[in-house]
Amino acid sequence: MHANRIVEYNGSKIQLRKINDLMPKGRKIARTISVIWQGLSLYVTCIRGNDKHGDETFVCQAATYKASPGKHAKVYKRRWAIEKLFRTIKQSMGLQECVSRKTQKQFDHACAVLLAYSMTQLEMKKCHYKNP
Repeated sequence: MHANRIVEYNGSKIQLRKINDLMPKGRKIARTISVIWQGLSLYVTCIRGNDKHGDETFVCQAATYKASPGKHAKVYKRRWAIEKLFRTIKQSMGLQECVSRKTQKQFDHACAVLLAYSMTQLEMKKCHYKNP
């Protein structure tokens, strides 16, 4: 969830980035609060991390279920690999390039792209490449 989203927190409307209770304090890695966004009750977790340059970053993740901040952070970490997979197969491996209207050909194309992605990942691990 973008940090500029306006949510209802403690009865007032405010941007996520301006909620002091959301930012992890001290050695904590994540912090969760309950908000209302567009009429939907959500649990927003702010997760502290580092970008590739070593700078501290904060990521806001929204969920509909109540859990500890650590649990939300673990789920986010697992989901991020899936997000990277979809981004790679869409942008670099041509998943969106199938022009056929037949369901079977679209299915075959998606399977071929996923197979190519799997083979690429195996080569990355085998040869210690940093990216596909």
